[in-house]
Amino acid sequence: MHRLAVAAVLAVPMAFQSFQALATSIAPETFIAAATQIDAAKLSALALAVEADPRGVANRLQGDVGGRGALQRYAAAMLQQGQAQRLGRQWAVLVADTAVLAAPETKDGSVWFPRAKDAGFFTGGIAAALLRDSGAVSAFARGAGLPEPAKVQSIPEWLSQPAALLPRPARSAFDRAQRAGAF
Repeated sequence: MHRLAVAAVLAVPMAFQSFQALATSIAPETFIAAATQIDAAKLSALALAVEADPRGVANRLQGDVGGRGALQRYAAAMLQQGQAQRLGRQWAVLVADTAVLAAPETKDGSVWFPRAKDAGFFTGGIAAALLRDSGAVSAFARGAGLPEPAKVQSIPEWLSQPAALLPRPARSAFDRAQRAGAF
């Protein structure tokens, strides 16, 4: 049932794909198109795709020109539709494993931290939405399993707390990507 709903809503050809295959292979342009005008059915399908593969969705969106706007619209729609706790849980899964976030990869002779970058980008998109809808911060915090931000803490600073445990290069990748996802 989920498979058919996601396919119908996102207009993705299904053939005999499993839902997991769909969710892990959702193209950024499909997510971006669905996030242009989000209704309840599209929001549900997008949320299922994020839950099936949060790292993959974050990676594909941060690699696409329209990804930041789509992520921010998705996060805003989740907050507006009373799904802040669910969004908090999605985010918590993405930032939970610091060993994964800190794992370096070598490409073309340079070292980079793709998972820290993906998590930072996703965090930035959520921060932008929470800045516009501060009434959802409490519910988001409950879903994420975090205490609410201190009075002197900004939303981006609060959301970057999980990255504080990362080694400096991974933390730097997270911070840069967070700014890119937010602005």
